[in-house]
Amino acid sequence: MIENLKDGHMIKTMVTEHEHILAMLDELQEITLQLSDDNQNNGMAFMNRANELAVKIIGAEPHHEREEEVLFPAMEEKGISGPTQVMRMEHEVMRKMKHDLKSETENSDKDWPVRVEKVSQLISELCSMLRQHIDKENNILYPMALQSITEVTQWEEMKVRCDEIGYCCFCPSNV
Repeated sequence: MIENLKDGHMIKTMVTEHEHILAMLDELQEITLQLSDDNQNNGMAFMNRANELAVKIIGAEPHHEREEEVLFPAMEEKGISGPTQVMRMEHEVMRKMKHDLKSETENSDKDWPVRVEKVSQLISELCSMLRQHIDKENNILYPMALQSITEVTQWEEMKVRCDEIGYCCFCPSNV
């Protein structure tokens, strides 16, 4: 269903952004392995990279805004509110986790092993939750939206509103 959408369709763009986010999560998980095997001198490069990735993942905020301000209200108009409420709650939890990860990767006050443990824990929790969240959106929420919002003109109007909000810093605009 989603693979048949034309380029530029807001759902196809969101799935493409998810692909970029998943690649960043893969790299973050690889970093946790490197951090646990390295001493502080070698590990700082990995800690800095984890920080860069945290900043990029925080840069996915326009993705969440487009869902919360455009897609979810359109679905709720069609009587679908439970899944959208769950996604909003998960967005809030993940926002905090992303900012915590950014903060912890910048926090040099802690003893190195304690810092590595905290960062690794945050990466593990964020990756797990975000992967599950993306899976639910790609395989349940977006298909549900495509089935319930059937008017082409509504999708076109929604795309205009998405363009006004903007796109993730790590993706070409309106892919």
